[in-house]
Order: sequence, then structure tokens, then C-alpha cells
Amino acid sequence: MASIIVEREHGLASADSARELLVSMEEGLKDRYGVTLSWRGNSATVAGKGVSGSFAVDDGRIRIELKLGMLLRPLKGKIQGSIERSVDRALAQAGAGS
Repeated sequence: MASIIVEREHGLASADSARELLVSMEEGLKDRYGVTLSWRGNSATVAGKGVSGSFAVDDGRIRIELKLGMLLRPLKGKIQGSIERSVDRALAQAGAGS
């Protein structure tokens, strides 16, 4: 399995604010990649066809970790770039920077 790890410092007021930021991205991830997120506190389990992983937030950092199955492995760079751009854009809109 290929792994994708995206970490960003968020500079938001709290982990709850960072979680809200990721929740706002959730619909796009479902539409684009067919994944579902199951939240428990400030962590989410990611599941989809050929992908699994987790989202986690704390008071200073966002961490997204995904494992791609064999069929998605060739798209690793494209998927990682798309997630990084989405997170960076959401942080910029929230005024948090990266």
C-alpha cells in the first residue's frame, strides 16, 4: 500500500475550529474520492474503495494519513496534491496560514 501523510500547523483558536475546517472539506472528499469519514471527537476514520486512513486534529496541528490500495497507487501524487491544496486553501480562508 502507498501512504499519504499531510500535516499542517493550523494556528486556529482550538482543535474544535480545526475539526470544523476538515468537516467543511468532507463533502468534496466524498464526491471526488468516494470516501466516508466517521468522526469521534477530533479524530475521524476514513474508509472507501481502495483507501483507508485517519484525520486527526489537536490545538496546533492537522494530520491526514491515508493508505491507498493497488488501484489508487498510481494516482498517489495527484491525490496528495489535491488534498494538500484543499487543506491549504481552507486554512488560508480561515486566516490560519500553514
